[in-house]
Amino acid sequence: MAKRQLQSINMKILVEKEKERILFAESDSDFMDILFSFLTMPIGTIVRLTSCKLSASEIGCMNNLYKSVDKLDVQHLWTAACKTMLLCPRNSAENHCRNLKVNIDDTKPIQYYTCSSASSSHPTNDPISTYENVRCPWCCGKMMTTSVQLRKPNATKVAEEDNKRVFLKDSMRFMMRDGLQLLDLLMSLFSKTPLTDAILLKKVTVDQIAFDSRNTTQLIDARDADCNVKVFKLKLVVSKSNKKVLYAEAREDFVDLVLSFLTFPLGSIVELFGGNSPLQSLNTLYKSVEELSENYIKSKEIKDLLLHPKLPSYFGCENQLLPIQEVVKMYYYTFNCTSCYPILEISTSENEASRQCQHHKKRLTFKVVNPKLPTGDSIDGGGFVKSTEIFMVTDDLVVTPFSLISAISLLSSLKVAISDVEERVVNVSKKEFQTGAMKPELGSTSNGASGSGPMYDAYHTLSPSSRTNLHHEY
Repeated sequence: MAKRQLQSINMKILVEKEKERILFAESDSDFMDILFSFLTMPIGTIVRLTSCKLSASEIGCMNNLYKSVDKLDVQHLWTAACKTMLLCPRNSAENHCRNLKVNIDDTKPIQYYTCSSASSSHPTNDPISTYENVRCPWCCGKMMTTSVQLRKPNATKVAEEDNKRVFLKDSMRFMMRDGLQLLDLLMSLFSKTPLTDAILLKKVTVDQIAFDSRNTTQLIDARDADCNVKVFKLKLVVSKSNKKVLYAEAREDFVDLVLSFLTFPLGSIVELFGGNSPLQSLNTLYKSVEELSENYIKSKEIKDLLLHPKLPSYFGCENQLLPIQEVVKMYYYTFNCTSCYPILEISTSENEASRQCQHHKKRLTFKVVNPKLPTGDSIDGGGFVKSTEIFMVTDDLVVTPFSLISAISLLSSLKVAISDVEERVVNVSKKEFQTGAMKPELGSTSNGASGSGPMYDAYHTLSPSSRTNLHHEY
């Protein structure tokens, strides 16, 4: 892996000297594979990778959200795995991306663990986890720490046999030159001129990020009949003088929803906005994949993977409001054989899996547990933060456990008098959340008393009925 990351990709560029602007670039499929892979990358991964760069651009308030999770004590989460899932979210296309000529994603390859008490002699299904120290629900209640070897995934085999092509076929040409910093290019996707900013080494700042001002109502699927159903309540602490949301007191449903944005693939954000997200260069990249001829892309399945990226298994929340689906769960199995157990095999379904190993021993099924559930069950759903907790969410998406002292401290730092504060409880519907929160989270960078952040923007996009029905709660 280290050797592959040190490789470079040649590229030719045509520069307009007077404006110091790149007109176009040419490279081969290796570079385009890397560029297209950004669509599959979770937002939390992008924040983590770019945070080490001094010139790193912020993706709206997502940096604050990421730092909040990093500082959050694990006692406020259902399991220790919840924190890892948010700080190092999985890429559902990671088996493909591992074969990129240069893979900038430093997320560790997926590992599998089982209970030390598991054995091929068990008559029932053995549990397996993709995170270490998840509780075993079947036999003993111990933490699963025993590593399980996995046979090489099919996607990896295919890529290796196909000259390490990942998404595209061989014959494509584009352009570039030695020395390109792919992290710079990744950060520059949030500007209007990503190639110029990355290759000519111009710094990308928040002020340079341009946001599409088109109406976000296209987020809403007209076929969604229940989009106006009230889904959760939120207590807002508002400045009476300027109607600015200072912070929100929120329970687990809202906090899970906000934290889960870190797990969303970048391409899924563009898809949610119908190709008109606040990130204009990303829209262009997404459209390039849409319009790419089947003569250049490896398969329809690969194109769908880029245009409709999904969450990995068990990354979806129980209260998920945004229509980003999880991948279809794979079938995991081994064999009741001293030579084969517990080497893990993966198949797309139980019917496709081998019934016997080469030693003619019968198949045994592994059940993957949900790492978010403290019980270790394999059911879907669950959240990240405990249901007994109340959190304070500031306008720039700093999330902390709520306390009266922290609330007073925040008001003091914002120079807001207690007499200028009122509490309001609002019902937020699916439609209001999608149109009022998702875009501001990517586009707002509120810095306290000045400007407005996603909480402010979401509040001011509430329907008239929701806002007139706000009431005090003391």
